[in-house]
Amino acid sequence: MRNIRNLNIILFILSFATGFSQSNLLIPQNGIEDISIRIDTTDISAVEKLYGNEFELNANQSYTRYTYPKIGLAFQYESDDKNKIIRSIFLKSPFQAKLKNGIELNKSSMKDVFEKYSDKGCFTSETYAWHSQKGISFFIKKDSTKKGYNTDNKVYKIEIHNKNKFGMTSQVNFEFDKERKEERIQEMVNILNDDDFTFEKFDDFWGIQKKNDTKPFPLKKQENFKRELEFDIAQLNSEIRIYGSVFELNILKCNNDLVYLKLTSENEILVERYSDKQIDILLNKHQNKTSIPIDIKSAIDFPSDTFVYGTFCGFAGMPPTESQTMIDLVNEGKYYKLARRLNSMNPEIATYGYIGLDFLRKKGMEIKPPELLKMAELSKSNIQLNTCQGCVFGVTETIKDVLSEDNLKVIYSAYRESGLLK
Repeated sequence: MRNIRNLNIILFILSFATGFSQSNLLIPQNGIEDISIRIDTTDISAVEKLYGNEFELNANQSYTRYTYPKIGLAFQYESDDKNKIIRSIFLKSPFQAKLKNGIELNKSSMKDVFEKYSDKGCFTSETYAWHSQKGISFFIKKDSTKKGYNTDNKVYKIEIHNKNKFGMTSQVNFEFDKERKEERIQEMVNILNDDDFTFEKFDDFWGIQKKNDTKPFPLKKQENFKRELEFDIAQLNSEIRIYGSVFELNILKCNNDLVYLKLTSENEILVERYSDKQIDILLNKHQNKTSIPIDIKSAIDFPSDTFVYGTFCGFAGMPPTESQTMIDLVNEGKYYKLARRLNSMNPEIATYGYIGLDFLRKKGMEIKPPELLKMAELSKSNIQLNTCQGCVFGVTETIKDVLSEDNLKVIYSAYRESGLLK
């Protein structure tokens, strides 16, 4: 069987050797006249069947290319195409090729191309320049140390394709590879769900992702913020992206031990886990400081969800959701509900609770001693807030910055003037 395969390869090479004595006819938007590979029709398996597996592979998140340097041919498909349909054929020496109009690989210059198409002008990179017509592009080499390019240089590479005038690849017979995307997401979910999960293993996982971020279907993680909370708790909030899907990862840890972890996508919880031991320690510490009971399942009590602190956010200048809730509670005189928010372990919620009670005090309501003690503590807190300032979001201010007396007066006046605060 192996001898038959070797014989086929030898015959294939011999057929090309004789073919090198004459140029192969190129058909823009289609392919090469006597070769069965067709743009937008043939898949990569047909290429392997015809030319074998001795190719150079170049795969990134945009495209995957099989190059056969001994032949001078390369075949490319989009990395996210489940059908792996050929979108481009590249031709270089020793392959010989020409078009009906007389342009010939390695013989014609870019000046000849301009004359044949009554057109001129090239796009450039550091080392080459190219000119495109419908279904075909011509490449010449350029001196990276000089500006511009020499139109007398020979066309050293040709690409056959079916791109539109903006360079976008044809989507004929395209099918997005959902399964491959889901496999990558599941890898991440499995790591987070692992019974033996550690942050060291998680860091190793992202180290691998970073090394492979040029490969097809990369997972990319960007840290939104990292901050220190009460009781030696560190919070890390990240955004994870893969091909149009966005995930939020919220992590709480104490001395590198997991306290709480949640991965969400479009309000769907994919992973949620916490350490009973760490949570019990945390809640006991918190209960020693307040008589207000904390509900571990409540987002406003525990920093399992992230909120934004601000007055008027975004292009429309509207209060964030929890800010509006605070204003409503003030207008309704809901002292206890604001006191509960004041004692939240969530920094943004606690800050809103303080401001709400301060507004009630400005309206003449008496604040009780337990809440006064907590307010005094918060007014000195260096915990950072996830804030918005107009259209700018980020961890930019501490709780004590926001709760300064001057700032509280500005906030109160702003809400009164807007008509939101009655």
